[in-house]
Amino acid sequence: MKQVYSLEDIRRVQLRLLEMAVAIRDVLENHDVPHMITYGTLLGAVRHKGFIPWDDDFDFYIISEEYDDVIEYLRKELPANIFIEDGKSEPLYFHGWAHAKDIGTEADCELFPQDNLYAHHGVCVDLYRAFSIKKSFDKVNRLKAHLEYLQRKFTKGFLTQEEYEKRKNPLEIELEQENRKALSVNTLEDDDMIGFISVFDDSMLAEDIFPLCKYDFEDTYFWGPKNADILLKRCYGDYMQLPPAEKRMPHYSKVIFK
Repeated sequence: MKQVYSLEDIRRVQLRLLEMAVAIRDVLENHDVPHMITYGTLLGAVRHKGFIPWDDDFDFYIISEEYDDVIEYLRKELPANIFIEDGKSEPLYFHGWAHAKDIGTEADCELFPQDNLYAHHGVCVDLYRAFSIKKSFDKVNRLKAHLEYLQRKFTKGFLTQEEYEKRKNPLEIELEQENRKALSVNTLEDDDMIGFISVFDDSMLAEDIFPLCKYDFEDTYFWGPKNADILLKRCYGDYMQLPPAEKRMPHYSKVIFK
């Protein structure tokens, strides 16, 4: 994809995202909600002490069994320029986590066209969902999340009945099998995990996440996992090595500031 806005434009987007992320962090800290940066944001903190130069989004995990309640705190307490996008506020929403969107920008996204389906097109902070789970139920968790995702897409009209049934039926069979396996595990030998609902659904051992650590990021800080190396290697391999120039692609195609 041809980049149609410059690194200077991307930097302006990054500074807006940073303002949003700090506001989100402050609300979460005020409510003592564990949370951490992840994916490209965590990689940026480790490798660049801030944003990856060509990156123009921001990723949090909210680690809470009461995720929906936490989203309500954010909806009520964030500044008026930040819109919480989820199933309550967007009729077509089918993701398993919420977005925080800036109402002062209009972003176009060719790389991820599903981002253009919703009414709000501002630059986005992903608020991924995370919660405690036993290792034996990790695959059960992923299968349930996949089925719920398909159900939402079907309900919203993005899948035909035939497509839905074709994809759903084998998953339901596999879920039944995996659930029986999980229930047979001796709980005394079962590791504590943090299960993720995101674009990557792999869980992590709780001991690799807690205690959370502060990471320097630009001129501020954010919380991140105790062992960032495991998550980053899983996502990016040799993550300290810069990718080739042709793979240094921003999320958006262009962003207009209103």
